[in-house]
Amino acid sequence: MAAKTFIPMRRRALLGAGAAALGGLAAGRGQAQPVTINVAAYGGVINEYLMKTFGVPFERETGIKVNFGTNASLALARLQASSGGPAQWDIIVMSGSEYASAVEQNLLAPYDYAVVDPHGRIPAAYRQSHGVKLSLYLFSMCWDKRQIPDEQAPKTPAEFWDTERFKGKRSLYSNVVDGSVLEMALLADGVALDKLYPLDVDRALRSLERLGRQNVIWHTTNQEPIQQLTSGAVSLATAFNGRVILANRSGAQLNYRPAYSAVSGSPYTVSRASAKKAEAFRFLSYMLTNPEAGAEYMQLTRYALPNTEALKLVPQAVLDELPTSPSLQDKVFLKSDAWWSANIASATRKFREWQLGG
Repeated sequence: MAAKTFIPMRRRALLGAGAAALGGLAAGRGQAQPVTINVAAYGGVINEYLMKTFGVPFERETGIKVNFGTNASLALARLQASSGGPAQWDIIVMSGSEYASAVEQNLLAPYDYAVVDPHGRIPAAYRQSHGVKLSLYLFSMCWDKRQIPDEQAPKTPAEFWDTERFKGKRSLYSNVVDGSVLEMALLADGVALDKLYPLDVDRALRSLERLGRQNVIWHTTNQEPIQQLTSGAVSLATAFNGRVILANRSGAQLNYRPAYSAVSGSPYTVSRASAKKAEAFRFLSYMLTNPEAGAEYMQLTRYALPNTEALKLVPQAVLDELPTSPSLQDKVFLKSDAWWSANIASATRKFREWQLGG
């Protein structure tokens, strides 16, 4: 076998090849990695719709990735701000009362309205110093149509409370802030929609006592009442309207009554500790001012956005089901975030004491 001939590489060629290799390596190392914004929301299929309507097209347009997670809460905002490092979650969705507390505790970055430019599309009533209520929803009386036909379903909270007419347990949300159980108890006791606040907590607890602990199953997540209704565990429940609509698309036979519902919303906020505030506000601007994406989201969820241009693109049949519909004026009540922010500790304590008292 012939020996292989060694052909030496010229010094200049060797140096050139080495420089090219080092240059390529340096270029690879210097290449910018794609930015990812982490959004703490409420999870479930709503997160899937948020990703479909906003996250995917935003990434396609800007190259900025979006990740929707769960466990959105005031507690998470506190954790992000106190960690001592960059926040893991850049955008945090909150309830209205949580938002007020978060602002007071300096957990949030002030909204950069130079980036989140409303262009006349977001009414001033929804623009706050550290957040915008991006998603408005109804918290309503719901029922299983297999057990209670629509024409026989409760029309008022007083009827929902009627254990002689509607026997069996009701599923109520144990989170008194988000679930509006105290408000519903007062409505069932005869308080007018426009006279709810300030809440008479003691009167609400007496109304719950009249309903009877034995007639209530307390749920702790947004999906639980839907599962309880579809499984036949209960025939009546309180739930968010969008959850009912989504369940029906999957074959459930549920319905809800918009009248006497609580209208509330979820402010989208940016953590003060976020290292990606510019990208976060850019994404929020996309969510709040893109009419086509907003209209698609509202049709999928029946949760209303404050974008007035997006509302113009929504079919009338969908528009009539949104919390902002003129047809619901004087038939629903707007949740008082200010009252809850000031009274959340005392109201929750009284409610928990009543629960344990049985």
